[in-house]
Amino acid sequence: MLKEASAKRLMTYDQIEQKMNTFNYGMNDHSNKPPKIRAKHLTNNRIIGSASQKLCLFKLIPIIFDDVIDQLTNTLDIYTCLREIISYTYSTKFRKSWLPYLDSLTTRFQSLMVHHLSQVVISKVHFVTEYSRLIGANEPATHFWCMRFEGKYLYFKQLAIRSLNFKNPAFTLIKRHQL
Repeated sequence: MLKEASAKRLMTYDQIEQKMNTFNYGMNDHSNKPPKIRAKHLTNNRIIGSASQKLCLFKLIPIIFDDVIDQLTNTLDIYTCLREIISYTYSTKFRKSWLPYLDSLTTRFQSLMVHHLSQVVISKVHFVTEYSRLIGANEPATHFWCMRFEGKYLYFKQLAIRSLNFKNPAFTLIKRHQL
């Protein structure tokens, strides 16, 4: 969406960076505040940050860029479809009656991606179509996702860097975690 805004000359990369830096994140989103997005990240199609930071950015894009969001025709449909898929897959309670609708959403998302953004379609776009089958067989995705692992991994990574112990880092991390 940000690249489309730049391609349509609605915003420059510097204006996108400035809007991201000046946005006032709320109390709940402050801990997941995404890092600064620079022009090189947009040109390389790589937005840096952890999964929780990217999810926070994904949810707040319509609020941060409210003045140009309506003018993005191609990617706005893809965004709204993906946003709805994410709201269903991240829900803690999931009814079996929602599965056919989720299946139609994922199929629509895949067709929109192939139609509008065929140059950036990767295999993960196809994996989205399997969500309804996986949720139907295994329960909601929040029961087997890796977001908590990422949070613990970040804690241990920072702890390993701060401890400066290179002889037996696993023992040090276990001891520090148990204290």
